[in-house]
Amino acid sequence: MKKVLVVTTSHDRFEGENPHPTGVWLEEFAVPYIELLKHDIELTVASPKGGAMPIDPRSLPTPEQKIEWQPAITAATQTRKLAEIQSEEFDAIFIPGGHGPMFDLPNDPDLKRLLPEFQQMGKLIASICHGPAGLVGAVLPNGTPLVKGKILTSYTDSEEVAAKLDQEVPFILENRLRELGAIFITGENKADHVERDGQLITGQNPNSSTSIALAIVAALTDQLPPIFTHTPEAIAPAQIIAEFPVNTFLENIAANEQGDLFVTSYEEGKIYRVTPAGKVEEYASIGGNLAGIAFEPEGSLLAAGTVDQTPVVYRIDQTGAIATLITLPDAVFLNGMTYLTNNRYLIADSFKGAIWEIDATAKTAQIWLQHERLAPSEAKFPPFPAANGLKVYNNTVYISNTQRQQLIRIPLQADYTAGPLEVFLTNVNLDDFAFDAEGNLYAATHVYNSVVRISPDGQVTAIAKAEQGMAGSTALAFGRTSADSQSLYVTTNGGMSLPLSDGVQSGKVVRLDVGIAGHMLIS
Repeated sequence: MKKVLVVTTSHDRFEGENPHPTGVWLEEFAVPYIELLKHDIELTVASPKGGAMPIDPRSLPTPEQKIEWQPAITAATQTRKLAEIQSEEFDAIFIPGGHGPMFDLPNDPDLKRLLPEFQQMGKLIASICHGPAGLVGAVLPNGTPLVKGKILTSYTDSEEVAAKLDQEVPFILENRLRELGAIFITGENKADHVERDGQLITGQNPNSSTSIALAIVAALTDQLPPIFTHTPEAIAPAQIIAEFPVNTFLENIAANEQGDLFVTSYEEGKIYRVTPAGKVEEYASIGGNLAGIAFEPEGSLLAAGTVDQTPVVYRIDQTGAIATLITLPDAVFLNGMTYLTNNRYLIADSFKGAIWEIDATAKTAQIWLQHERLAPSEAKFPPFPAANGLKVYNNTVYISNTQRQQLIRIPLQADYTAGPLEVFLTNVNLDDFAFDAEGNLYAATHVYNSVVRISPDGQVTAIAKAEQGMAGSTALAFGRTSADSQSLYVTTNGGMSLPLSDGVQSGKVVRLDVGIAGHMLIS
């Protein structure tokens, strides 16, 4: 049985000229408490002083809530002292909010002891609303603030101002977290908004209480977090172009100027050609594994694969003849590939946390960028690739980190080296993706069995789901002829990584009519 330590405040009022009551915001304590109980998770409630937990009177329950929340309300009447708690006893720590935590948790010595221990042992740390105030005093053994470099959220500056309490709190929580080096993600006021960065899960406000509870449960039980629950839909017309036998892991796709599609089958180490009429024929086979694929200007294919555990980039000419272009013994797992400039290409290395640059003419390779945000997090689940799909659009490299569920963008300098890396979007499980001519990004979500459209301002819309054949969607590419420039071709593996309830389906190539022409790459 999993065990969670719930840490609450002992502070019951604002300080200063208007010392009115505060404490824990009950919803942020009770809703997660009840949800965790439903999943047979053992809960221990502790606070700096022990005893009864102060409850902000503005958050008192309705009669219906009082009945529903009764186990949590009972538990709140007698909390243990934090000084008695040992981190080894628990799998996770959760800190609910309310304004009380702003006063006693930032400098509580026992919380300062416990949080770094949880972090070092790879255990889950979660908090919501003003609960992250408890994180601001935690420092790792090397002197680094626990939140430095972490993606998180909390009650925002804007929300504090809207509540007219910004002059009564000891500090503005969002600002303090940013000062400590956190990568703060702001949702709209009152948004249901949760962020996960590895073993750290944070929620923005009381409206996030259910979502953070579900995220904690998912993390403790190795389930997928429900990140697309509130995603709007605009389903595009879909047509299956080609089908492959069950357990065919179609991994990537590229289209040529004549309308043919070229698809890598990862485990077979093969490339198939699919004609516009849906005829499938084997085009090339390397006898290993194949992932990323891209066209050279004259029509040859570059493909990233692994043979005898050695990463290799191949060139396949228009007759299907295969030649080894470059061997990369220092690479780990070559994945998505895209054209950069002249004869230079970029390839994601999913487990090295890096992007390689290869020169297809000079036959050389070097690390273009290596960064923590391109690598897997310390979280053990989901066990997916980190740096994965990548494309260049508008002088910017975009790359998905599937395991961290983030979309990264990296501006190109004048010499095509990497500028400062930026986290563009979180809570998106993306594999490969492509851009249209208007700057919308379309992405396969793989285990979420869908394709989503992401607008330039970061709005996410689902345009195809399992019902449209998206079971195990892995990659996509726009057609390159005048007849199919608005067609988005998607490869699937039928759900091999996480089967649907009715089992693994056939691998497919599916055409989606998105109504906007694709952005034309050189490759």
